[in-house]
Amino acid sequence: MRWLTLLLVAATPAVVLSAPLAASAADTCVSASSATFRHTFNGASGKATVSAVRPLCAGQTQSFSLVSYTDGSGGQFTYATDRATITSRARTVRLDVVVPPCRTQVTAITGTGLLDEVTSGGNPYGAATLGAAGSRSTGTQAHYRGGSTDCAPEPTVAFTSACDGSYRATLANAASANVSAAFLIGGRLTRLAPGRSTTVRGPRQGSLTIRVSTFTTYVGSWRPPTAGCTFEPAPAPATNPAPATTQPSAVAAPPAPAPPSPAATATPATDNAPAMYYPAPITAVPEAQAARPGMSPGSMFAVAFGLLLIGGGGYFLVRVIRSLRDPS
Repeated sequence: MRWLTLLLVAATPAVVLSAPLAASAADTCVSASSATFRHTFNGASGKATVSAVRPLCAGQTQSFSLVSYTDGSGGQFTYATDRATITSRARTVRLDVVVPPCRTQVTAITGTGLLDEVTSGGNPYGAATLGAAGSRSTGTQAHYRGGSTDCAPEPTVAFTSACDGSYRATLANAASANVSAAFLIGGRLTRLAPGRSTTVRGPRQGSLTIRVSTFTTYVGSWRPPTAGCTFEPAPAPATNPAPATTQPSAVAAPPAPAPPSPAATATPATDNAPAMYYPAPITAVPEAQAARPGMSPGSMFAVAFGLLLIGGGGYFLVRVIRSLRDPS
């Protein structure tokens, strides 16, 4: 019994340790290049699911894509796409696309290298198709062909230019089409149902290239409008009239008459003319006063002698008057 107990005790640690080792091996992360996957695929409904068998290590990513095509006499043209990426945190992704109601092909692939159009009738993706030989994903082959009627979209593109240098492209799909029309503009996909239209603004100083699902390419740029351009000045803004007032307006007084000015300095009236300066009139001086020659010495002596006689006569006259008043 002792030997049996010892054997059981010795064996117990091995059993306990084996479980963690097995669990860690199953959860060990892997790089994207060595990872394997499992997927489900339903081409008729346009759905796929992809899961990593082991989690990807931090920083590792793996992308997957799903595409549906319209299938007609000219080949296959992109109808709808979806992309998703598995990471260390997102171990499962789901993809979903719209499937056209006519002949179609739907394919799920590893990576993001989708083709916009395919001229052959077969699957162009080979081993990149999930579930195909050489694929790292386990599951049914993710390629579907269905529908019984050729897809017949009727896309049109018309360019219209404006006089300001801008132009637009009008995209439309005729009402008689049996499927939505697809338009590829700079790598972006636009889809229009039968009878619908939309406009796209073109780049200034550049061209706009549009590829449609009838395998036709339209290239447009600004062109002078057929009707020509007439540039008219913008109308002047209307001025608001001054509000009416209840007070009577003042009557302007007549201007005071301007003082007469010499004819020689008269000037014609001019708006905003500068003020003029008129000098005061000059008074005439008598000619006798204007010339005052200097006195000679003889004239000066005669004047002095005359003054002396006048003074002496005055003195004598005073003496006579006094003698008459006082006879004694």
